[in-house]
Amino acid sequence: MAEIIRGVNLGGWLVLERYIAPSLFAVTSCDVDGPRPQNAHHTDNTHNPDDHNNSCTPVLPYPVDQLSLVSAFASKSLAREYLTSHWDTFVTEADIVQIKAAKVKNVRVPIGHWILDPVLDDDASPWVPGEWPYLIRLLGWCKKHSINVWLDLHTAPGSQNGFDNSGQTLAKPTGLGWSNSVENVNSTLDVIAAICEEIKKDPNSDIVKGFGLLNEPFKAENEAVVKDFDQRGLQVVRSILGEDVTVYIGDMFDAQRFQADRFWGEEKYHNTLLDSHYYHVFAATPRSFSPRQHIAYVCEKNTRDLNSCCWDSDSSDAVRSEGMGRMMGEWSASFDTLVCDKLDDVMKSYETGGEILAFYREIGDKRKAFLRNFVEAQMVAWEGGGVGWFYWNFKMEGGAFAEWDFLRGVREGWIPTLEPSVRAEDAFGTCESIIFKTDDSKDIVDTFPDPTKLAPDWQSVEADDDVVISHGQSLGLTQPSMESRSRTPLLSPLPAPLHDYPSKGLMIGALCAVGFAVFAAKIVRSRQSRFNSGVYARIPEAEIKV
Repeated sequence: MAEIIRGVNLGGWLVLERYIAPSLFAVTSCDVDGPRPQNAHHTDNTHNPDDHNNSCTPVLPYPVDQLSLVSAFASKSLAREYLTSHWDTFVTEADIVQIKAAKVKNVRVPIGHWILDPVLDDDASPWVPGEWPYLIRLLGWCKKHSINVWLDLHTAPGSQNGFDNSGQTLAKPTGLGWSNSVENVNSTLDVIAAICEEIKKDPNSDIVKGFGLLNEPFKAENEAVVKDFDQRGLQVVRSILGEDVTVYIGDMFDAQRFQADRFWGEEKYHNTLLDSHYYHVFAATPRSFSPRQHIAYVCEKNTRDLNSCCWDSDSSDAVRSEGMGRMMGEWSASFDTLVCDKLDDVMKSYETGGEILAFYREIGDKRKAFLRNFVEAQMVAWEGGGVGWFYWNFKMEGGAFAEWDFLRGVREGWIPTLEPSVRAEDAFGTCESIIFKTDDSKDIVDTFPDPTKLAPDWQSVEADDDVVISHGQSLGLTQPSMESRSRTPLLSPLPAPLHDYPSKGLMIGALCAVGFAVFAAKIVRSRQSRFNSGVYARIPEAEIKV
């Protein structure tokens, strides 16, 4: 059995994202105008923008991405001085040691397309480079501690998606500023070549095991342009770093587009991967799920999406292609809080001064128990449908977004560690079995913001799966033994109750449960056999008892 890829992302370091390190974006006049007073930048739970000789004032509105942050400074030298402290301290050798202790052997490192630009370039480029020496230092640490490095070009000229993780936030999600520009596409290929050439020169280059050509090109891109870019990018990486370095590409938020034309399906495309990123917090519907619905969504919708590519045919007896495989490059335990809206509240607390919102937030035991199951289910799904996964992120500043913090999760026990030779399913049982060991009380769900007050988002996620709608009831299983993790089909009466109904009364709750089951019983969905685990047989919906 090939070793499972298990890793974490070093996000928010060389490509900045505000929710990962909010204090970095809470800049004041003393930061941007200089000279910056000592300790002007806070990373604890208090922030007073006026505490430096009463002369520092917040720079409002606060920057929202890397471009607006560096543009806020009076000069590039000041911006570089400010960022150097972050580059030097946010990822440390101690972090790499902790990652290794968690039995994770891979790190995915987002890098910007400006990383090799001349330091303090003229005004023609808005970016402020200087990250390269810190990336090279990381390679040394990872070589020392036997951690594999997967580089990921996270940004592109013109922005490939309009998200803040592309370095600049556009008015709406779009990558047309990149894909509609021949110059920007070719420039990105030049960046890939330059990075590969510099990596090849480093004595620790053998620790680089993967290269991501471009993170999350948007779904509305010109597909032909993206695939041509991928083809040319593969040739660039292979010609410089060789065929032993895995080349992975983004799925454009729809992996099936790469199955339709069997993209990179031939054997000559071995050691390539199609990368997907599945989250439950960026659409209103999943944020309102009950605990069991979240796990059912992983077992059903997310698993189907993961398995929508890459096969040698579309028949029910298809086998994995000889070329491109699958990986989960980003996922997390976050499930009920929309990051951008909560971040607005966090940044407001920096603006007003005093205690930072939720900086020392603790996670209750019941929520931790769900997080553990949620993480286990995802590990089982990602390893069952691909070569492995990378958790986003390795750590977070403060507690508002604690569910994204891998190292905290390991410390607190809601992210399990596994020996490299043990598959997640062997340790935790099937994804479906995890549904039924999960308490379905919505007491732990704190949906934020109110979904009724939000406009439809571009993802348009619908809960149209019978297993999700029925909170797992349509599977017809009882909870497996926690000791034996039995894989024998269990067709005894359904577990009860599957849902708690606070403040609505037992009778209303019971009627709702019956209504849900009846609705689920009317749904008949056809699934290709390769999407089923084969461990549990479904009973026909018509036989579901309520």
